[in-house]
Amino acid sequence: MEAKPFRWNLTHRNHLGKLIEGERARTYDAFIDDLMLCCSRIIAFSDDSNLFFVGRSPESIFDFLSGLLFDSVWFERLELLHFSMRFQEESKIKEEYPKAVDAMREYFRHLGLHPETIATKERPVAFVDLVSSGDTFGRLITFLFNWSNEIKFDWSAVKRRIRIIGITERRKTSPNTWRWQQHSDWISLLGTKAVKNVSISRGFWSYLGDYQQKVSLSYAPARWGNPESALPSYTNDQLMALRSAFDLFESGRTKEKREEFAALLTEESAMKNEWLRKLVLNLRSKQ
Repeated sequence: MEAKPFRWNLTHRNHLGKLIEGERARTYDAFIDDLMLCCSRIIAFSDDSNLFFVGRSPESIFDFLSGLLFDSVWFERLELLHFSMRFQEESKIKEEYPKAVDAMREYFRHLGLHPETIATKERPVAFVDLVSSGDTFGRLITFLFNWSNEIKFDWSAVKRRIRIIGITERRKTSPNTWRWQQHSDWISLLGTKAVKNVSISRGFWSYLGDYQQKVSLSYAPARWGNPESALPSYTNDQLMALRSAFDLFESGRTKEKREEFAALLTEESAMKNEWLRKLVLNLRSKQ
């Protein structure tokens, strides 16, 4: 496809050359531990789905998990979905950028996210992202819903194959705990049973969502289908983030981290499912 948003492929070390030499983005001491636990919960909550990490906030989760699952039967299930549509209505986007929605649909089609493809996939599709209000998830699901209606494809067949994994800030559990999905009107398009949440510490959430330097540029409507989106850019922040992303990927490939990951997976209640037991066996066979 034309103008697929660019991101460096961390599996091709020779393509990165000297780009990964130099200063790294700063993290914090417990960052890898926080990532590891988050990754294990995402897999456990995935319902044996293909995983699409939405936007830039979960980049590090995608990169580390790509290393952990490299050469495993799950590696091809991971995809970074470049998507930003915050607080923007589709109708307004069509007015301001007449070709943008069609370009984004072509990108989705390239990733196997055409409504009909989702409905007929071998596995469900799980979208993963950090959640504050749920607006990004809402825009994404509404985008798919509108597309399905426009082509007159049965939405009920699509929504049955969609899962949402929200990465939320950990709060005290009580009957009055605020849960984002209970306050999102769009959730009626899926149903609350499609949503699972992975809670993480406030510091970890804030680092990923507010402060971390990112490898990718935000793929907002002004850039949808723009040929320049398919070209690399080399800002200092991006290069620092790229080097850290490569380190995460390489760390995930180590025997030590893969064993730690497999051990965490065995502690999940989802181990009752054959698909997760098979993954753990596959991970341990690669060491």
